[in-house]
Amino acid sequence: MKLGAMNSPGEEVVTQLSFIAGAGFEYVELAIEAPKAGPETLRRKEGEIRDIIESYGLEVVAHLPWYFEIAHPYARVRDAFLEEVRSAIEVAAAFDAELAGIHMHRLPKFFREELLELHIPALRRALDFAEDAGIKLCVENSDLRSFSAEDIERLLEALPELGLVLDVGHAHIGAAREEVLEFIRTFRHSIQHMHVHDNNLRDDLHLPIGAGAIEWEQILPEIKCFYNGKITLEVHSRDQDYLLVSREKFMKLWNQAKS
Repeated sequence: MKLGAMNSPGEEVVTQLSFIAGAGFEYVELAIEAPKAGPETLRRKEGEIRDIIESYGLEVVAHLPWYFEIAHPYARVRDAFLEEVRSAIEVAAAFDAELAGIHMHRLPKFFREELLELHIPALRRALDFAEDAGIKLCVENSDLRSFSAEDIERLLEALPELGLVLDVGHAHIGAAREEVLEFIRTFRHSIQHMHVHDNNLRDDLHLPIGAGAIEWEQILPEIKCFYNGKITLEVHSRDQDYLLVSREKFMKLWNQAKS
């Protein structure tokens, strides 16, 4: 298993990546997001970023903006979002990213079926962009009330080349522990990457590990029995000491988990 960390797009990117690299993380998840890590900014700072990556021998995966509405019901708006997906994937390729995570557009109740269907051609276009760039594209789960296991299964069946980013924190929002465990079991063969962070089981807080209510002692053994790939600590805090504390706590929990 390799443990990595993500830069905060609200903070200066070179400083963030320098901290992640200097702290000894094995890879970086590069958030290609405004306001301070958008494609234009990363292109402008490409030399500095590449120096950090190469000096520390960091591997790179990419995190596309969560707020892109790739299944927007208006075609011209949807096309604009997908062009931004293309731009972000091209930047990811410039840093030799091996994988990129893309997010789904939230489904309102009154328009749910139509928007779910719109995800299929939108994700197919994004897959074409990723294939051209030599990058594995994976869709990230939302909370299981917004996108159920059945919804995700429908997308993966329609697009078998698409992988899944398991976001453990998102899966716990509004869901019982057994529901989360069943979700993990269902998609164990599709999971290509993973995010971990804590919350109160109601809101997407991206808290340090152990600062919320997720029962890691129950969840990690289920994951460890089949997964040994990259896991990103997606902890959002202005005080970066919490990222280091989260690494210490997560590694202790991982090592104690029996697969």
